[in-house]
Amino acid sequence: MRRDSVFIKKGIIVFILCIFASLGTTFWYTARMNGFQGFRLLLASVTTSLFWYREIFLLLVFIFIGLHFLIPIKKMYRWMFKYRWYIGIGILLFLTLMRFHGDSIAFYHNTIQSGVGNEFSTPIFGVVRPIRSDEFVVGTPNLLASLQGGNLFSVYNDVLRGTDTLNLATGVYIGLPTLVLAPWKLVYAILPVEFAFSFCWYAPLIFGFLMMMELFYIISKSKLVSFVGSLLIIFSSWYLWWGFSVYFVNAPGVIVCLYYFTKESKLYKKVLLSIATALCFGSFIVNLYPAWQVPLGYMFLAIGIWLIHENWSSIKQFTKRDWLLLIGALILCFGLVANYFLSMSEYIEVINNTAYPGARFDSGSYNLNKLFYYIQSPFYAFKDIGNPSETGVFFSLFPIPTIAILWCWIKEEKKDWLTGGLLLVQIPMLIYATFGVPEIVAKITLLSYTTSFRIVDIIGLIQIFFIVILFSRYKNAERFHWIIAVSLSFGTAAIAAYYSWRDYPGYLNTIVMGVMILVIVGLSFVLMFKVNKQIQQATLIILAGISLFTGIYVRPISVGLSAIYAKPVAQEIMQITSNDKNTKWIAYGGGIETPAFAVACGAPTINSVNTYPNLSLWQKLDSDNQYNEIYNRYAHIKTVFTNNSTSFEIIQPDYIALNLSYEDIPKTGANYLFVNGELEFDTSNGYVSLEKIYDEYGALIYKLVY
Repeated sequence: MRRDSVFIKKGIIVFILCIFASLGTTFWYTARMNGFQGFRLLLASVTTSLFWYREIFLLLVFIFIGLHFLIPIKKMYRWMFKYRWYIGIGILLFLTLMRFHGDSIAFYHNTIQSGVGNEFSTPIFGVVRPIRSDEFVVGTPNLLASLQGGNLFSVYNDVLRGTDTLNLATGVYIGLPTLVLAPWKLVYAILPVEFAFSFCWYAPLIFGFLMMMELFYIISKSKLVSFVGSLLIIFSSWYLWWGFSVYFVNAPGVIVCLYYFTKESKLYKKVLLSIATALCFGSFIVNLYPAWQVPLGYMFLAIGIWLIHENWSSIKQFTKRDWLLLIGALILCFGLVANYFLSMSEYIEVINNTAYPGARFDSGSYNLNKLFYYIQSPFYAFKDIGNPSETGVFFSLFPIPTIAILWCWIKEEKKDWLTGGLLLVQIPMLIYATFGVPEIVAKITLLSYTTSFRIVDIIGLIQIFFIVILFSRYKNAERFHWIIAVSLSFGTAAIAAYYSWRDYPGYLNTIVMGVMILVIVGLSFVLMFKVNKQIQQATLIILAGISLFTGIYVRPISVGLSAIYAKPVAQEIMQITSNDKNTKWIAYGGGIETPAFAVACGAPTINSVNTYPNLSLWQKLDSDNQYNEIYNRYAHIKTVFTNNSTSFEIIQPDYIALNLSYEDIPKTGANYLFVNGELEFDTSNGYVSLEKIYDEYGALIYKLVY
């Protein structure tokens, strides 16, 4: 009883300290965001919902930190690992309930009716990342557009491109193909939009982390190693700057589900695992991005072969029922895949015949220098590098893990199939990313569908698997002599520093570069040289710290969709489209965000991003097919009005200009013009006149009168 009383007293003290710490941090952050404009303004912020959203979030963070002083750390983390899936789902539900997400749609707060909106129009933590325009200018507006109008959740929506556009390719479609493409999107049929958006935003991140950790635990049998391995992937600059690739849910999901299928005896669990295997395998197939998908396929094929070899004794004991379940899962998988591709046939046919991206071919070239960007990648969230997506990498310490594991594999009498398989599939990838391969070889191996700049990402991923294996399956294996280990470690750090200096001169100052060189040398040395258990654990904790530092500040934390829907012009657009179901719009001015904003508000906009080209419209404007190579592509579209004939120009591969003749405006069917900023329009053109119906905070809406 006395021990319980002491524990309760300590718990109360820790909780009170957490409240003060979180409140203090919230006050400080709020003052910082408001530019430290005075104590009175700071106190007034307490009455805002924004303040309390920050406080709730930070309070939970500080409570978690406080638990380290209340509960024995090993006991706490053992409990957390045991209930990891429940904790992950609980976090997802909390984020959904609070309507949190990490999208940079707050970009619209300063580009459409600048500064007008409500308190949730800007992030509660973090900053907007303009480089994520594929997300907040394409993915999110396309998704929101599919939730507008009268054809909710149907095969097509008529908002994007101002014509029928496949929801399965661009938005939300509630149907069987979505079950295999992105099953979390089905929640849009259940939850209000802002809650469903939050759920879908974090679901691939959380389930990706859990699924990778599960796979690493199967490989390593170590809680700490599997946790750190998952951090190195999910909190990497590659994963967080690019977007949450579903490959890190479905690819490990196939291995994990099959593994537990071989271990399970209960029928209902085997049925569920076989269905999950089918969904994961089908998802890997239908989420088409061959540049990563092909090398990932080889990599996980090697892991699958190891899984079969490792569990062959259990597989030989399979009953007819087990084989029927697996065959049924395979039939289900290919049935879902066939249904998906049949539903997407229109999109696939069109996109394969575009000028961009079209059908790509590559046979490789030198791009290994990208792998060494791990020396600078932890700082991308704090110092601009231009394009952190393209320069994002795994903190892989390449080539040290490959060298160390090759040595261990050779020295071990019993050859590990997992190590051997990953080393084997890495060989053609390394050749492809250094010298390239003959065209016929590229075609036969399917590597022609990738590029050397993408395949190096998967080489980096393989290094993370090697690190996990070195810290678990080879933790007691013979390593290099310390002189060789030191030499290779310094050599690797020097190469990484050289490529950083050469490709991004001045990005890291001398002090930071020196620190990173020492970090790389130290971590590499531990992989190369046999050290004790305590040093190995310390190294893993350092890797976890680097991962968290790299990823924790990449994405902002925002609440809801106020950055769009709190704008007065958004309300006006939605009012017009609700009263007139047959509108068509042209968006003018600003940048690529203007037509994206329009479709997010439900305005069928002819110059919204063409995820696949609206050829029927463009050919009306180009009867001679003169500009087909320009508009027959995935493209953002800038519209300029002209008295000359209609023409198209390429600004960059995914951005074109439509020089629209006044004479041809009626051919578009547009009857509204949404203007963001200044409008250049010849009112004496003789074909179209403008009737202003809205003008507020720099945003205007005109009715086109023919």
